[in-house]
Amino acid sequence: MSISFKTLDDVDYIGKRVLLRVDLNCSVDPETKKITDFSRIEAVRETLDELSKSKVVLMAHQGSPGSDDFISLEQHTEFLKKLGFNAAFVDDIFGQKAKKAINRVKVGEILVLQNVRYFDGELKKAPPSEVAKEQIVQELYPLFDLFVNDAFGASHRSQASIVGFTTVLPSVAGRLVEKEIRTLTAATSTDKHPWTLVLGGSKVEDKVSTLSKLLATGRVDNALLGGLIGTLFLIAASKVPETYSKPIKGFDAAVGTARELLAKHGDRLILPQDAAIDAGKRVDCDFAEMKGNPFLDIGTKSAEKYASIIRKSAVVFANGPMGYFEKEIFAKGTMKVLKAIADCKGITVVGGGHMGAMAKKMHLDDKITHISTGGGATINFLTGKKLELISALEESAKRM
Repeated sequence: MSISFKTLDDVDYIGKRVLLRVDLNCSVDPETKKITDFSRIEAVRETLDELSKSKVVLMAHQGSPGSDDFISLEQHTEFLKKLGFNAAFVDDIFGQKAKKAINRVKVGEILVLQNVRYFDGELKKAPPSEVAKEQIVQELYPLFDLFVNDAFGASHRSQASIVGFTTVLPSVAGRLVEKEIRTLTAATSTDKHPWTLVLGGSKVEDKVSTLSKLLATGRVDNALLGGLIGTLFLIAASKVPETYSKPIKGFDAAVGTARELLAKHGDRLILPQDAAIDAGKRVDCDFAEMKGNPFLDIGTKSAEKYASIIRKSAVVFANGPMGYFEKEIFAKGTMKVLKAIADCKGITVVGGGHMGAMAKKMHLDDKITHISTGGGATINFLTGKKLELISALEESAKRM
């Protein structure tokens, strides 16, 4: 399969100073702030191995300002060391401290810069030519020979560290991005049905928008909803009161779209039938019995129904957990769904760090067609939208 951008096969990187953007956005325990899953770091191992004869400076993000997982990249660096890489961390992104450290990097070494989202300009979303003007790009690009992007999980974001450098440096995809694009292209080219989407998690505004686009393609036969997006649709369908909207960021903006989708595609949208609440222990109950307690997981009846639909599907794409999976007693819905995906005989793709990490923890990864490192990126790809990173790499390829 031919691809439209350049990869490591197309450039000379031996002895070069390479700026490598990866996605190391790991699961973090909200209380201890310790990383609980390192699979996204392991996912870029092939690219790092291939760049072992280069001077590598690694750039990544972890969490977002205000989130429980917004931490430094020091733990990530320590894990790279455990994997056998000659890695060091600098508590700076593009200041003098970082520049001095970058200039000292030798062949075979990896320098990890501080979390790029500590820089406010990284949060700006704009076309590559505009974000290239951000200080992070302007201060760093003169120090490098090549930009390699292996951050598939963030490839749908038009931010400075993702697309800005492609306008000012020779730019190619790393092995993970290359593999993801090849695999997902092959997986989505099938015309088999039933085609089932499993959608959960918390980024409700983004996911409602993506769900709308996916339903519009006519590809989706069943959309099984859980997590906060499931709660949003339950409110929109008047199955639970609006008081349950409290943890949903962007609820007011998203609930109107949810109602429209229910009116137009109600036969394809499958909502939870029951819930799991915390009453000193896990209690599975009907909505009328929740008594205002938080909706922490899909209930037993919902999990059984979802599993039955999944097992009969020809294609399954899953993104986002069904509930508050960080607590083991509320991970049952997510685990039931993942087990059904592993049992499914069709094409199965699990996207996103949380779902992929749990699938591996359950030792199901060898029974799933593909575990993508992308969450929003994978779902965006399914809608047929060209990912921002891929567009930027294509333009860079033309210039090269």
